[in-house]
Amino acid sequence: MLMVHLHGPKYVIHMKTVDKFEIDKPGNFNIFIYSGIFKINLSKRNFSEVIWKENIIEHLLKNIRRTIDYKIIFGPSADTLVKEVNLAGKTCLITGADGGIGSEITRCLNLRDCKVLMACRNVYKANQVANQVCEKIDLVTPYEINLASLASVKRCASRIIENEKQIDIILLNAATFGIPWTLTEDSFETTFQVNFLSQYYLLLCLAKILAPDVRVVITSSESHRNLKWVSSWPNIEDISLPKEKYTSIKSYNLSKLCGVLLMHYLSCQWKDTNKSIFCAHPGSFIKTGLCRNWWAYEALYTIMLPFSKTINQGASTVVYCATSSDLKGMTAVYFKNCKRCEESDVAKDLYMAFKLHDLVLDVLRERVTDFDNLINACT
Repeated sequence: MLMVHLHGPKYVIHMKTVDKFEIDKPGNFNIFIYSGIFKINLSKRNFSEVIWKENIIEHLLKNIRRTIDYKIIFGPSADTLVKEVNLAGKTCLITGADGGIGSEITRCLNLRDCKVLMACRNVYKANQVANQVCEKIDLVTPYEINLASLASVKRCASRIIENEKQIDIILLNAATFGIPWTLTEDSFETTFQVNFLSQYYLLLCLAKILAPDVRVVITSSESHRNLKWVSSWPNIEDISLPKEKYTSIKSYNLSKLCGVLLMHYLSCQWKDTNKSIFCAHPGSFIKTGLCRNWWAYEALYTIMLPFSKTINQGASTVVYCATSSDLKGMTAVYFKNCKRCEESDVAKDLYMAFKLHDLVLDVLRERVTDFDNLINACT
């Protein structure tokens, strides 16, 4: 059993794996860690002062995680998976490539000579990340995209088509979570548009330069299991939630369910081709920027550090789906911990997949000029 007790105007933590942490913020809390069970006593007033500004708890829990081997549970790391992979001559587009598992995927693919197109909102940040994590910076090209704007998605796609001959791998990885209810400039609920609609629109826009054997991977989540459609005939308010029905968790889960349904729809459309599409669950409670918008989830993700994947482990399932030769000839498979996993019954309902797709095309048609010409070019 490990017990840490802090009190008084100045605190010091001593552990075998941690040399010393000091803070000068007043507050009192106790941490008890026993057999993987946490108990934290902490006043709300001192929460941000003691934990977030000084990051004591996070450092402590990371050191605990280093003593635990999760390879059997979580599968191999992303680095292990790409060790023998040769991606020279391949081009991969990654949305949300400038942070979290996106930047880790960028690093891993770049290491194996893959040309990586980083589709990110902040190109300056994308360049910084690329310079920090990529050894072969000449193989990295950032593209600006604001997924809360269909016009921005179209501009990004146009620039990519102008500059790139072919895309072999597409990783629809970007996501937002924990934000208050807002509408985008296109009048969609923000989480729905960023996590699903705009990324599908990007895929449609790039259809003309997709490789004949393109592999698409949608970063999914086990949370897609946590809801069901309220009706057998979805309407736009079922997926782009109005304010009175909105919670951040529900909207996030809906966007992930839509992603799995899209996988099944596209696999049907690509039935007589060599194109393939997969969904990959990176892992739960991986501490990335995804939880930054809500302090309660930041706290929960921090507490779960010893029992959650590292960023590199979180990237592994997506990297596996993107690069593994074992998946040749396969499509429409949901993966977790680099292993095939059954999605929810709703998520594999082909009727719902086709109805969702029809609905998405209808709402895009209302907002995008010459949308029918775009769709005709995809077929």
